[in-house]
Amino acid sequence: MSPNLARRATRARGRAGFTLVELMVALTGGLFISLAVFALARDSGRFYQRETRLANATVSGLIGFERLRADLGRAGFLSSPNVFRDPRLCGSPDGTWPLALRNLASIQLTTPAASYAALTANGRTPPVITLAGSYSSPDVYGAKVVPSGNTVIFELSTKEAAGALRRLGSSAMPDTLTMQAAFPTEHALRIVQNGKQYYGQIVGAAGGAQPTVTINTQPAIQFRSGSPIGCGLSDVVGSGASTPAINVVNFIQYAVRPPQTPLAIAGYQNLFTNSADAPGEAGRTELTRVELNINGQAIDGTEEIVAEYAVDLNVQLTAVTSTTGCCDPNLGLLSPTDPLFPTFTGAVFNTLNTPELIRSVRVRLGVRSREADRTATVANPANQGMFRFNIGSGTAETFARVRTFQADVVLHNQADILW
Repeated sequence: MSPNLARRATRARGRAGFTLVELMVALTGGLFISLAVFALARDSGRFYQRETRLANATVSGLIGFERLRADLGRAGFLSSPNVFRDPRLCGSPDGTWPLALRNLASIQLTTPAASYAALTANGRTPPVITLAGSYSSPDVYGAKVVPSGNTVIFELSTKEAAGALRRLGSSAMPDTLTMQAAFPTEHALRIVQNGKQYYGQIVGAAGGAQPTVTINTQPAIQFRSGSPIGCGLSDVVGSGASTPAINVVNFIQYAVRPPQTPLAIAGYQNLFTNSADAPGEAGRTELTRVELNINGQAIDGTEEIVAEYAVDLNVQLTAVTSTTGCCDPNLGLLSPTDPLFPTFTGAVFNTLNTPELIRSVRVRLGVRSREADRTATVANPANQGMFRFNIGSGTAETFARVRTFQADVVLHNQADILW
């Protein structure tokens, strides 16, 4: 082989591979790049999961807040804002009236019956909000009054408010099951005739060609014979007496707590079982909505979770604090720490409380993300919502982020009341 060919062969063999040093440098560099890519992917996945959980909490909280805001705006609809002071009421509530009925008011706030460790640790004691009004239907029904022993029967008119009746029965007269759903037992019935109001307790309903609603005689309803002027329900329509109009009054309660009623506990069991692996689940609370009967007891089968992981609920009021002259109201914004606050939100039976003077409600709801993802808290401003909630996970990341919703809700059904 010529010298030139030998040199070219040697150079070709030198270019055919890597030295050991070059190979080690390349492997080490590739390892560092792989580690960096893995760390970036891990952090990106963690960030995505955290933001997804917070987004889910935001959507859930917003849906629940809109439900609460709608119910607040309907408070007092086809009802009395304060049954104890209402000048349109014939008679006066006494100890024989069922508990919720003798305290009938458009809005009441009470302290929760039970405390929850996670809320207490974060300095929160959300109130229980009880609302009253016609929440099941916007309709009123014309009726004929038929006194009958220990009950009073209302024969729903097929002429007066017939459209409302036929809506119940899908263009026909409603059957018994439909009537029982529209006028459930242990609910309050409001009766209006000639501008005067009466309240009773529903004990039955029947459908057919002549639908009826039956109430018991406690609370007693005052009747009047002869002239329909003044107090007293008249069973004789004519000579100036108008057709009585009836509607159901519902009591709705919102609270930040776990479900309380047996059917709700059983119905949401899978929800809690499937999330039991997350820290802080043992102390979780929700915004719940439940309907109460005329005695103020929760009706099983009506409780629902309207916002998961709720941790804060607060109410401020704009109310008539005084009047100038006969009828020029002076309004004030009252927080729960104001001495006047209980006079607008407390029980009304045998008191001078005046919930009818509330003009609007500023309501605030806070919900947390499912898992904690912050190592430190953020100071909360006075009378404002939360930024962080300590779930007590025992790990460095023990603070969950909180999303807060707030709105001013006008109580249109109380706009002009000054009595």
